[in-house]
Amino acid sequence: MDEQDLPFIQITSNDITEANQLSLHCPYCANPVEDNVAERELRPVVCAACGTLYHEACWVQSGGKCVVLGCDHDKFRRYGESAAPVLKIKYTDLQPSLNGRTSSRRTKQLKDEQRRQVEQLRRPSLLRRLFQWLLDQIKIGLSE
Repeated sequence: MDEQDLPFIQITSNDITEANQLSLHCPYCANPVEDNVAERELRPVVCAACGTLYHEACWVQSGGKCVVLGCDHDKFRRYGESAAPVLKIKYTDLQPSLNGRTSSRRTKQLKDEQRRQVEQLRRPSLLRRLFQWLLDQIKIGLSE
């Protein structure tokens, strides 16, 4: 098969965005971007448009905008900080309950099942009881 017979590969902006989000290297300096750093300049930031990771100093040095081809966005957010509130719940949205706790039948079933599993874990197994019995027999045999 010749090169001329092969179909063209189409790369969309979504493909570029996904690739940039998967990369853990800064596109400006090509060094790894790490989350737990003490230096302010090396703290990770994320492009608000395409989600590419940068060092904060690299973002500033790049002119305060994203260097990814086709992005050029000029806003970023700190890595790990939420961009917007995920969910807002008002007190009035909650169903009234007894003592602030809801107790459904399914919740009671799950708690009972969990109690049974914990009891089974605390009980000595057959093998453990057999081993203990053997040790007791050895102790009895030695004392006679």
